Amino acid sequence: MLRAGCQVLTQTALPAGKTGGNSFALEFVRWRRKPRWLPVAKSKVFRVPERKKQTEEEKTELMRLHNQYKTQLRSVRQYLREEVIRHEETSTADHIVLTPEQEEAEFQKCLDVNAAWNATIAKEREARLAKEREEKVAYVQERLEALQVREEERKEQANKRVLREIELSKTYITKENLNAAIEAALANPVDHNFAIDLAGNLYRGRNTSQLLEANPNPNPEPNQQALSN
Repeated sequence: MLRAGCQVLTQTALPAGKTGGNSFALEFVRWRRKPRWLPVAKSKVFRVPERKKQTEEEKTELMRLHNQYKTQLRSVRQYLREEVIRHEETSTADHIVLTPEQEEAEFQKCLDVNAAWNATIAKEREARLAKEREEKVAYVQERLEALQVREEERKEQANKRVLREIELSKTYITKENLNAAIEAALANPVDHNFAIDLAGNLYRGRNTSQLLEANPNPNPEPNQQALSN
């Protein structure tokens, strides 16, 4: 593996007239042993290691130690098994054998407890459902009242609009008064054009005379201010 380290070579002599700088020193590192991730060498793939030979005394001693270890281990396992069985039989009351009458009484007791619990849960559920029904009824009633109020307001606005239209219909031009309306319009022409000068004088009509309208305020400044407004 190649390891590169940046080191400052202070021992290097620098020529005259040149500035010093950093240099790189390379150092090659070799593994003491073969890394684990590398495969077996091709020259050792089919090599079968030679089994070490043991003497008869060594074999006998190893067999004796092995038998002794297995025997002791079986003894400890049997002791622990018996201890667990004895503890289960004497420590808890659940392992005591009950008579059929006692079992029936215990079962009936459990049924009574379960029935009492179910009754309590049923009461709580009924109370919760009744409260939810009341809240829902109140909400629906509130929405109906709000809808009724909006409907009344809409009807009132519609009635006002109808009455206004009825009043305006009196001035409508119909077939009966069409000729009279035409004659009145021709007899009374209306010209909405007008002009205002800098003094605030008002000139009405497109074709008007040069006669100025009477100005109630002789001071032109308010008229000028009104014109600017």
